[in-house]
Amino acid sequence: MNTRKLTYLLLILSFYICTAQKKAIDDESWSKIVTESKTIGNITYYFPSEVEIPRRILAIKECQKSIDENLKLIRETEFNNKMDIDFLKSKKEMLKYGGMAAQGLAYPDRDVFFTLLKDKGSPIKHEMMHMITMYKWGMPDSSLTWMNEGLATYSGGTCSKYSLEEIYKYFIQSNKLISIDKLSEDFYANPDMVAYTQSAFICKFLIDNYGISKFKELWKSGYEKLNEIYGFDSKTLENTLKNYINKNYPKDINFDWEEFNKGC
Repeated sequence: MNTRKLTYLLLILSFYICTAQKKAIDDESWSKIVTESKTIGNITYYFPSEVEIPRRILAIKECQKSIDENLKLIRETEFNNKMDIDFLKSKKEMLKYGGMAAQGLAYPDRDVFFTLLKDKGSPIKHEMMHMITMYKWGMPDSSLTWMNEGLATYSGGTCSKYSLEEIYKYFIQSNKLISIDKLSEDFYANPDMVAYTQSAFICKFLIDNYGISKFKELWKSGYEKLNEIYGFDSKTLENTLKNYINKNYPKDINFDWEEFNKGC
């Protein structure tokens, strides 16, 4: 085919494409996406219209309960920050609106968190803890992402039949433990189920044994202040955790790793 014929065909093709696009633009048929909202106090809740009212009420109650329980856990008394909670239908929507195909995403800087509406393994309490702590205490340094995710996981739970202590024992006996230094270097580079639940136990242990004041101080100060604030370094903390767990669970435990590793 010579150049003149090819150019002629391309012009015809371009004409038909432009005509089809114009028809599509002028076509008055539209897809309708309806979201309904309700503001209660400082929070506005957004639901897809197909979610029935009773289910919306349950979700709102879950949010309110999460606020109360999270405040109690971190020894705070009130939460008045205005924010939106947007309930999405799928991880595909989560990717579109939140930027990641996760079950929940918290953005305190945007005053919003996105969450899937789930009857089991709900991410609401986890994400609510992110919102509350980062409103109250600020965004921790990246070296303390393990504290941020660990505290939220401790609060929200792991949808596992095992306690955090049992999970940590299994990590010890299976050599899956991650060093705290490595968690602080690049938290998200580590296996999710180990990094999140191991960090959850570390946070629980620090709060239970040394109080929330030191925990909050470290959150605001950075990982390099661990020894100054707590009086021990990461290696000493790791040994203390192992001794504590091995004293309470002297024998190896039965653990279904495959089932646990599926997550929520």
